[in-house]
Amino acid sequence: MLKIAEMCVNLHPNLNKVALMKTTKTICLLVALACVMVSCLKDKDSETTVYTDAAVSSFTLGTLNRYLHTTSSTGADSIYKKTVTGSNYSFHIDQVSRKIFNTDSLPLSTDVSKVVCTIGVSTNSMVLFEDIDSDTLRYYTDGDSIDFTKPRKMLVIAGDGVGSTEYEVRVNAHQQEADVLSWNRMDSHSSSVTPSVSVTMDGIKTLIGYSSTEAYGLSDDGRLMVWRAGATQWEEDLLDDDTSLLPAQDFSLVSYPVDYAANTEQVVLVGSRSVEQYPQEKTCRVWRKIVDKNRPAESRWTYMEQNDESQMTLPRMQNVSTVYYDGSIIAIGGAGIGGATQSAWKQFYQSRDNGITWKYNKYYQLPEGFDYSATKVTLSADADGYLWMVCEGSGQVWRGRVNRLGWEIKD
Repeated sequence: MLKIAEMCVNLHPNLNKVALMKTTKTICLLVALACVMVSCLKDKDSETTVYTDAAVSSFTLGTLNRYLHTTSSTGADSIYKKTVTGSNYSFHIDQVSRKIFNTDSLPLSTDVSKVVCTIGVSTNSMVLFEDIDSDTLRYYTDGDSIDFTKPRKMLVIAGDGVGSTEYEVRVNAHQQEADVLSWNRMDSHSSSVTPSVSVTMDGIKTLIGYSSTEAYGLSDDGRLMVWRAGATQWEEDLLDDDTSLLPAQDFSLVSYPVDYAANTEQVVLVGSRSVEQYPQEKTCRVWRKIVDKNRPAESRWTYMEQNDESQMTLPRMQNVSTVYYDGSIIAIGGAGIGGATQSAWKQFYQSRDNGITWKYNKYYQLPEGFDYSATKVTLSADADGYLWMVCEGSGQVWRGRVNRLGWEIKD
């Protein structure tokens, strides 16, 4: 074997460039080349095509294991295994910087210590990986298990035994659950809502809130009124149903752009009807309208039919607060009103369909240490993807963000 290795060096003097690597790398490389030479010399009469390229053309992961934690109904902890289809995660091969990596990270808790991958290389090239804890190079074949808990050096040797290319291979896996809302206690939050239009309160009993171009209020006789940008007075807004279905207390209003139509805006109003007139109702009343800013006077409110027996409604709550966050409406409220008996600040409610249905999102939890004695909680969101809670009565201020909104996008 050593004689064959010496022959390889004599036949390919340029190999000395690769041999500048540390002694252990050189020995492994010569042994690997010797194996190739033995294979080539077995048949003296056959023609041998020599290739000089040493490049990776594809990199694909096989099936990986993912170990997840769960808690049973009795409180017992256990770990269960799921599989992850590695081929669903594309790898980018940067031939300039010689880096190979997946831009879409594997799920949290994926085991990357035993990864089987398929590597496409130039014809007759060999692949060697440097050991994770030393500079020893080892020959790689499809089916071998590789530890990618940290970046690995990979060497590709061309078929002629001369050309070589070194790559860094990195397998990215999330270190946080993507959709979990993580919180931090803050000292203060100075942000406030700037009114979009300047209004007077003549004839208005309650100012409900603002969209980007309009203000909304309830008149002294219970009608829903609108003040549009550039107007000089309140006007009665258009409804598609009876005014008796309008909320009369504990209002919250949220507005946000419509993704599929330029210069339009969704406006969603939630609240409760009079507890004196409707003492047993369990759900909030929800109204919605789409404002076309080119023809605002034609916009009409639509009532979202609610059923007290449905499991996908927004409960009737004191001091309900809503905000548009991460593509959905988030709501929270105090103690239940009338037929709604839930405790104050029990959980967040989420609507992904513009107020039609409301569901519990297990990833949106109130922070540990939250003071449930708060008399009111006001939600807001900022341009950096943070959700804010300002708690009246308790004085607490919290800032949270869905983990994936804070992740750095890697090239």
